[in-house]
Amino acid sequence: MHCATIYFMMNQLLKKLYGSFIDNIYSEAVKSPVRILPITFLFLCLFGGILLFLPMSGKMSFIDALFTAVSGVCVTGLSVSDIATQLTTFGQFILMILIQVGGLGIMTISSVIFLLLGKKMSVAYEKNAKSMFDAESKEEVKESLYLIFKYTFLLEFIGFIILFVRFSFLQHNLIFGFKQAIFLAISAFCNAGYALISDNLIPYNGDPYIILTVAFLIIFGGIAPAIAITLPKFFKREKLSPVITIVFNTTIILLVAGTLLFLISETNGILNGMSFSDRLLNSFFNSVSARTAGFGSVDLSNISCGSYLTLIFLMVIGGSPGGTAGGIKTTTFAILVITCINVFAGKKNVVRNREISYETVYKAIGLVFVYLSVLTISIILLITTQSVSHPKLVFEAVSAMGTVGLSMGATPYLDVFGKLVIITTMFIGRVMPAMIIYYLNSKITEFDVNYPKAKISLT
Repeated sequence: MHCATIYFMMNQLLKKLYGSFIDNIYSEAVKSPVRILPITFLFLCLFGGILLFLPMSGKMSFIDALFTAVSGVCVTGLSVSDIATQLTTFGQFILMILIQVGGLGIMTISSVIFLLLGKKMSVAYEKNAKSMFDAESKEEVKESLYLIFKYTFLLEFIGFIILFVRFSFLQHNLIFGFKQAIFLAISAFCNAGYALISDNLIPYNGDPYIILTVAFLIIFGGIAPAIAITLPKFFKREKLSPVITIVFNTTIILLVAGTLLFLISETNGILNGMSFSDRLLNSFFNSVSARTAGFGSVDLSNISCGSYLTLIFLMVIGGSPGGTAGGIKTTTFAILVITCINVFAGKKNVVRNREISYETVYKAIGLVFVYLSVLTISIILLITTQSVSHPKLVFEAVSAMGTVGLSMGATPYLDVFGKLVIITTMFIGRVMPAMIIYYLNSKITEFDVNYPKAKISLT
């Protein structure tokens, strides 16, 4: 039977099985990303929680299974149980799929489903898809989707090969190497922070092959495909758009600053006893991981105050727009910093000979305000209800909101209410930034009416 015939039969089968289901579920949701993002993420979290609760997946209570599913879908990595021992191979496979789908983004997945089923996207959905991918036509949307999938699976495959060779060599076991490599490659690129090793990556914190491979998968996963493919132009100093310049420069500055601050703070702390090369390696890795990946190469339960504040700062900022990372995003942080610098310098708000509009600044301020407000509520709820040290609870809340996954060891000691708070925080942290931007894009417009300026004292 020819491939074309098989494809046609599968396409018709999918239409019959899922066509009406998709029509019913998305008939209203697809009209706006503000609807489709929370609905689809919520559905996947609940469905994943049910699958992980099944006996064939492992031995977890439903609240722990739901926690793990939300952490996987929201590519966070916080865990109330050891997935290496509490989940079966089937459960680990389900979690890996949840991470992959969550990393790609539900809106991307749903767009692909519509295209594969031969359906026409609604005018509203197509408009939202064009806005999401900065495209001018439906064909450009398809090209963007193709780019995302090619970029994702190519890098995950490269990471898998390197990790497979290394794990197989270290353990002299091809099955072990395959299982660890494929899960870790997907988890790293999607910035999830999960590993099928009880102590995460601590046993391999002196292995540059594993640590650097995971680190670069995290970096490239946290950068949008459309931005990452322009990386050669950046190093050649060719002309780039302002947003690409901002993303690259901010990412480099945060990586370097985070590495140096962690190295200085922990040289006589948790890094004590390591060689300088291992200290530098683990400082760099934690600087990378703190920006929404959540992998641990060292025990963070006894970090110094300097490292504590550094990691919180990096977790709040997160990755770049369009990638798999969370946080307020590097562009939002950079816009606010550039605006402050220009205000104090008495200059127009310009970057690379392009003026930053007040509308963009307003959106950045609005996003940060809502983000920090939700984070503050989460911290207050945890501090007032949980019998865990306050610094660890604050760290836990910031990690959940930024979909990071780093932990100081507080997660297993949360009660049911505390777990629900973290579940909600992870969910909001994953869907809220995109929802706010889509909402503001639909609300903020330019008006021709001029009003008298209000004189308001700030001192």
